[in-house]
Amino acid sequence: MKYFEDNPEIFAAIVAAIAILGGLLGSIIGARIQANGGRDQAAAAREAARIAAEAQRVAALWNVRQVQVAEFIRCTREAVVISQRLYEAEPDDEELRRQVHAAYQAMESKAAELILIATEKVVDAVEATLLAAEELEREAMNSGPTAHAESVFTHLYLSRDMTTARAARVAQHVLDAATGETYESRMQALRSVPGLSEKLAHELAVNSGGGNRLRWVERGGRKSDALEEKLAELVRATRTMLKSEDDVAQAPPEQRRRWWRAA
Repeated sequence: MKYFEDNPEIFAAIVAAIAILGGLLGSIIGARIQANGGRDQAAAAREAARIAAEAQRVAALWNVRQVQVAEFIRCTREAVVISQRLYEAEPDDEELRRQVHAAYQAMESKAAELILIATEKVVDAVEATLLAAEELEREAMNSGPTAHAESVFTHLYLSRDMTTARAARVAQHVLDAATGETYESRMQALRSVPGLSEKLAHELAVNSGGGNRLRWVERGGRKSDALEEKLAELVRATRTMLKSEDDVAQAPPEQRRRWWRAA
């Protein structure tokens, strides 16, 4: 200490040097801390961007799934409604048959889209629904005209006009005969029924008989019930996929605290 008292200029120089070195060291430490903070901020920004992108992807997928399943169900119900018209149409209504075919093609198109985006359980339910719908379509195509013919024939059979009712009863007896009646004999009996067209008579002569005029409608009804069961299974699987029973608002993801790293 005596030395510095005798040489104050040297002491002042040393103090100045220490101050300069301290300032440089403080700048280096500050820069280091700032750099570390910048890296943490960049990492946090990347993590936030990743979380936001994932949330957007999940939201977009949820929306697409919801829309596509709803469209598939709508197409299915529309196809069913159109196919039911076959039970009320003339046997040669080709325009209606084209509409039915187009409706089921729309179902197949929507099913193909769902296979790419839905969960496995929903895909299984979609394929089961499509199969049941195809069976209903075939039944309607094959049985619809005969069911319509039998409906018209039943109306004539119950007619208050005695001539019409009597002719229908005779024709019914011919149709119900187990053996001995040919197509020509059936057609002859049916042609005698007033109000029954040649096309409807042909349907009855080929496909009717046995005394059960409602069996075609009942078969179609069973196919329709089977389809409704598959649709119900699809709805249940879709609600699980979309988490319909969960709260709409999800809790924000847990944020990990970042501490400044030591310099």
